[in-house]
Amino acid sequence: MIPALEKLIESQAWLDTLGDPLQKFVNSLFSNAGEGGKQAKNALNGVWLGHPLHPVITDVPVGAWTCTLVLDLAASGHEEIQKAADITLATGLLAATGAAVTGFTDWSDTYGKERKVGLLHGVTMLATFTAYTFSLLARLAGARKSGVALSNLGYGLLSAGAYIGGDEVYDIGYGVNHTAFDHGPGKYTAVMPEADLPEGTPAKAMAGSTPVLLVKQGGDIYALHDTCVHAGCSLAGGTVDGRSIICPCHGSQYDLRDGHVINGPATMPEPHFEVRVRDGQIEVKAE
Repeated sequence: MIPALEKLIESQAWLDTLGDPLQKFVNSLFSNAGEGGKQAKNALNGVWLGHPLHPVITDVPVGAWTCTLVLDLAASGHEEIQKAADITLATGLLAATGAAVTGFTDWSDTYGKERKVGLLHGVTMLATFTAYTFSLLARLAGARKSGVALSNLGYGLLSAGAYIGGDEVYDIGYGVNHTAFDHGPGKYTAVMPEADLPEGTPAKAMAGSTPVLLVKQGGDIYALHDTCVHAGCSLAGGTVDGRSIICPCHGSQYDLRDGHVINGPATMPEPHFEVRVRDGQIEVKAE
């Protein structure tokens, strides 16, 4: 991010003033709905998809509104092209509703700088949505010049919001796989004496430079990457629930047997390792 813009965002206390109650409200919508709310949040996060759903949906309004801009430029005196511009504008509004719902769902599990930047992105995109809504209303009322002017304003806001959203992902790293570049040992590596691993209690060990979560249950020992793929927290500080581990930071729940996501906000599986015990030592290797 441009340093001056980053400094400006950091100084905006209103983002925290607004963020606290808004985040509590969004989270309460899911928590108050019980199991149904949990499943709805999983769906909106993109657990079923294997990566976040929000960026998939955002491509639609960005593409639709880009078409609106181009069609408006080419529409002088051509009624059919004007109608096409209006259709792409309305399509963008419809898709943007889904983008907003998934975006605020993801944002509800942020904190610190990423929460501030994410909220500013959301506010900017809501302003974009408002400009395009009034543009469509003006077009339908016959005030085409005003409608085009409003959509041009909307495209400027869209560009700013997209820049901020890109910074949220590619600079701050929200929504990326925090284990993407750590594949673990390619051959069995000793990480801990079996006698030192307590029953049912998560423990952290090191396989070379790779942090490993170990859990013993009965005659089985499970090993996952200790770094939560969602936000980088240590899973060893989490809670064992049956054959799963719940991250202490945002509650992502992974199956200990293969690392697949049971509950979000994580959407990508946690890397898991093959385990064996040899000469009293627990050894792991990447699957």
